[in-house]
Amino acid sequence: KISLTLAIFTPLVGMGIVLLIPKKNEFATKVTALVTALATLGVGVGITARYNIGTEGLQFAQNKSWIPLINARYEIGLDGIGGPMLLLSMFITVLVIIYSWDHFPEPASPKAFLALMLLLEVGMNGTFIAQDLILFFVFFEIVLLPMFFMIGVWGGPNRKYASLKFFLFTLFGSALMLLGFL
Repeated sequence: KISLTLAIFTPLVGMGIVLLIPKKNEFATKVTALVTALATLGVGVGITARYNIGTEGLQFAQNKSWIPLINARYEIGLDGIGGPMLLLSMFITVLVIIYSWDHFPEPASPKAFLALMLLLEVGMNGTFIAQDLILFFVFFEIVLLPMFFMIGVWGGPNRKYASLKFFLFTLFGSALMLLGFL
């Protein structure tokens, strides 16, 4: 049985493996990231193949208590909007890793770039299938962390300014969003 939890956290396992590979072994880092992204895409294709279009409501739903103090739940499920977005994020991650194989921007640090890409995929996948607002917020924040570093390290000429603006806008926006949720 393929689960949505596997679709979310497979890239996290791959990221851990990428971080354990020595920096000098660039080929193994690239292959591990690509295999992880392809495995995640395979999970997404398997989920999509079992998705029943005619059924109303959530499919493949999981609902468990997560943070009882604030009544947050680990509630995930797939619907007609989240499904295509989930599959698209998985597919685009594979394309980015394939494209960046020999095109790493300066400073060329494949290990860091690929680890951040896999962490970004964790956040994207979780964001599209989260059904609890606090869980959605956590996955949304996970997306922001690698984006901040990717903008700051591999961005264009004004990357430091852009990453600072990105940080400030998302900090205030996230704080306001969290207050609204609570």
